[in-house]
Amino acid sequence: MTRKKRSPEVLQQTLEHLFYEFWMLNSLTQAMMSGVCGQDALNNSILESFTLHARALLDFLYAEEPKADDVIAEDYFDTPADWLTARPNKTELLGAIHKRVGKEIAHLTYARLEVIAEEKQWQFAQIANEMNAVFDTFLTSVAKEKLAKVEVHHQVHDGNA
Repeated sequence: MTRKKRSPEVLQQTLEHLFYEFWMLNSLTQAMMSGVCGQDALNNSILESFTLHARALLDFLYAEEPKADDVIAEDYFDTPADWLTARPNKTELLGAIHKRVGKEIAHLTYARLEVIAEEKQWQFAQIANEMNAVFDTFLTSVAKEKLAKVEVHHQVHDGNA
């Protein structure tokens, strides 16, 4: 099914939300890396927030079955296949996000019983680094006029979590 083409104005309006997701992903990564949140409920809530932002960004960058109103990276390209060609292959770590968030965070599932202690750890810094690398590819691949606001917002990360 062909997606509805979005106007440059609408694409510009979505940038605020897109950059918010990346800002949150990176800010939460830094908070967890600092250890300031300890190992209790506060740390868990920050990790849970991180995973939800990671999943939202994964769905933007690697849309598999987007809904008609989902904002996806392809929307920013005159030829959507250009993004599919430019983006890096999804890493194993990024590929596991959607299912893990669904089974371990967003839904109460029996699958949680099967997750061993070593698998419960989230490699949040590595996830952020890999996500930022894909986002940087997006920023360098999309037509600059579609990202006029990027100069202000791209300062939210330096490519490293």
